[in-house]
Amino acid sequence: MRQKNVPKGPKEKSTKPGYRMYIDLTSSKYTSSGGSKYWCLAVDEATHMKCSIFLKQKSEMKEKLVPFLKELQHTYGAKVEHIRCDNVGEKLGLL
Repeated sequence: MRQKNVPKGPKEKSTKPGYRMYIDLTSSKYTSSGGSKYWCLAVDEATHMKCSIFLKQKSEMKEKLVPFLKELQHTYGAKVEHIRCDNVGEKLGLL
């Protein structure tokens, strides 16, 4: 048996910076010198700008990502409306 195909993303791409962000979380076999074991990559769909956020635990995702999104809105006026992730390691609970 096979699952039904799921659309990979929206049909039209966003042209407004900060409107739609893609995030992914991955772990490393090794711990960094700062104690981080997880790496979160956030990519803006319109501009393809990338930002790395390093985490010691997965549970830090909310406390690190929310201030980053607020900084984007305050500094650049880019309010993130949609966040897309593959839902494997990301349990956001942002809202």
